[in-house]
Amino acid sequence: MTLRATSWAALALIASTACGVAQAQDWTIKFGAGYIDPRATSSTLHGTIPIEHYAGHVTELPGDNRLVVQPQGTVLFSIARKLDDNWDAELVLGVPPKHDVKFKVSSTVKNLAKITPTDTSTYLTQQTAARVAAQDGQVVATVKQLAPTFFINYKFGDAESRLRPYVGGGINVTVFDADATAAGAKVYNDGKVRIKTTTSFGLAFQTGLIYKIDEHWQASVGWYTAAVRNDITISTDNSEQKAFYRFHPSVFSAMVGYTF
Repeated sequence: MTLRATSWAALALIASTACGVAQAQDWTIKFGAGYIDPRATSSTLHGTIPIEHYAGHVTELPGDNRLVVQPQGTVLFSIARKLDDNWDAELVLGVPPKHDVKFKVSSTVKNLAKITPTDTSTYLTQQTAARVAAQDGQVVATVKQLAPTFFINYKFGDAESRLRPYVGGGINVTVFDADATAAGAKVYNDGKVRIKTTTSFGLAFQTGLIYKIDEHWQASVGWYTAAVRNDITISTDNSEQKAFYRFHPSVFSAMVGYTF
């Protein structure tokens, strides 16, 4: 997955501007583990779905069906430039984690799946609903998340303090690269499932605690979040659905840093 060139250009411009005003040549690199709780449930999936046993025919998908992104761990790393004894500029990156996405089927669809067909129309409705309901709670897609985030941080206390809380604000870019699973394909039963998502730009906030081990080494724990909005389009040969995610993920980190 490749981040759009404009995203990298925006981050590079911000980072170079902040670093250009630095008086000291102090850099800190950090490496560690992160746990990402997306807290991300999509809006209702709106659109059409293929009708069971009638190739090329579709119907509106009923009910309040949603997609839920599951938590995942990852490897985080960052690089920071000291601006003065209290301020620094930091770029946080990570190995793109692969999240499972589960399908949350509405009660409307589940009830339709249980009806007793009395004619061809209700039979087709029941069969289509049953096909969809069978995938409730299943992992219907996987998504890789690339989310570089640039922060300006303020560290409390003085430069010689062993323990220093910090807060930071900045800009986040989030890109999703999604693929349907076999269970996802069964929802539609209409050939290849294609998933497209948009890139999100939003504000970010972080806070944490740094423990200075010696002149060069430090350990830190932190938490950050960001405002993320991704639009989703799911299409097959004969159908299309749309939804969006608007969420504020929680990212917990434990890292070791080296200053040079």
